[in-house]
Amino acid sequence: MGLINHVPNMRAIELLDIAERDDVLEMGFGPGWALKRMAKLARAGTIIGVDRSPTMFRQAQSRNRRAIEDGKVKLIQGRFEQLPLETATFDKVLAVNVIYFCSSEGTALKEARRVLRRGGTMSIYVTDCSYMRGLQFIGPETKQTFDQRGLEDLLVNSAFGSDQIEIHPVWLPFGFRGLVARLCKV
Repeated sequence: MGLINHVPNMRAIELLDIAERDDVLEMGFGPGWALKRMAKLARAGTIIGVDRSPTMFRQAQSRNRRAIEDGKVKLIQGRFEQLPLETATFDKVLAVNVIYFCSSEGTALKEARRVLRRGGTMSIYVTDCSYMRGLQFIGPETKQTFDQRGLEDLLVNSAFGSDQIEIHPVWLPFGFRGLVARLCKV
């Protein structure tokens, strides 16, 4: 998974265009690779990650120990549908491979938009649904999958309807195709 997730993480982070003083939220930080990368980009900002998995929490904590000790990175074990964060706290929000597990009502996306500052940017990555069929890690916790139209519909209908939305294809190792959405809150 690490090899396949490297490309989506790097592309999604690139589209965020993180500045030195940005405050950044990662929803679903997994083992913490992207947190570490973003902490290097936002040297004078704060990086906060929220993930529901105790296993991922421990891995990310280990990988980012120094930045956590320095107060640069903060990890929270929690749910995306109820972010324990103040409104308009972040300049950038990253969500890679997480919205499959969120409800189709888009509650997690509404929460992401709530904590995003006006003029802020969110970057979301999903693997195109035609490439996900038959993958072994797709289980009952996967609530939805997306093609480009389905992703755009979810974003428009849930939270980001009045905002600027761009969706870019991403080719991954082993011939997989992904989609990265870049959303700018107006």
